[in-house]
Amino acid sequence: MLTASCSVIVPTLDRPESIRRVLREVLDQAGADVEVVAVDQSAPDERAALRRWAMERGDPRLTVVERDEPGLPAARNAGVAATTAPIVVFLDDDVTLDPGCLGAHVAAYVDPTVGGVVGRIREERLRSNAPSPTCRIGLDGRTRVGLDGDTSGEVETVKGANMSFRRAALHDAGPFDAAYRGTALLEDADLSTRVRRAGWRLVFVPEAAIIHHHHPTGGVRMGADAQTERWRFHNTGLFMARHRSVPAVLPALATFGAIAVARAVRWRDPIAAPRLVREWIKGWAEGRRPPR
Repeated sequence: MLTASCSVIVPTLDRPESIRRVLREVLDQAGADVEVVAVDQSAPDERAALRRWAMERGDPRLTVVERDEPGLPAARNAGVAATTAPIVVFLDDDVTLDPGCLGAHVAAYVDPTVGGVVGRIREERLRSNAPSPTCRIGLDGRTRVGLDGDTSGEVETVKGANMSFRRAALHDAGPFDAAYRGTALLEDADLSTRVRRAGWRLVFVPEAAIIHHHHPTGGVRMGADAQTERWRFHNTGLFMARHRSVPAVLPALATFGAIAVARAVRWRDPIAAPRLVREWIKGWAEGRRPPR
């Protein structure tokens, strides 16, 4: 059996129109030897509708994998398990691909030291907080991202909306960690850190470009600010426990303590601050246990 040149995996949750558009764009760019997998975690009726749509297209490159329990890291792992290609591209279900996006991902792996790629991400709703190319987790636990530039370069982490990995690097690093729950914040940074620890390089490739629409519903959006912040604190504590020494955790905990107080003031909820700090500590405690 021939091995496809790349696999494209698109997890989706409750975005029926958006996922179909993204899949059409991917298939338009994909050659005959590309595997395209939608991992659908939506309600049963929506999953059935996407399955029918895929069957009506009759495209042998397209597969729909269905999951009953939503979870972004587990969805990505299910997509990896359903594919065989040496390069695995991951896209969000609310992006628009620039022409040549997939080809630019694959071309970067001509360099045998490259284990992962992050493409250019033009954010519709979010602002960059660092010069491009930057993607890293600071000593304070906050994410620094600048991925909307024209100059390629090495980065510390990739970003899940538009990233790819060499399958060999995924094998070396292990699967996406399902402990990153809720919004799944930092699941991409966690895997990136393990890929680099295994000896691979991560690079920014501006030609592999998308627009990220960042739809306010579906996907891993939580709806309420408090829920989103809860998972931000929890998953940051988890990441710091996984990848920082105990002394290095203290500046991050102090930073997030200040953020918790600011949120409590903004929400006019005095118990929000201790509640968020407890979530950070719970994430850190969970992160001290071996990954599942």
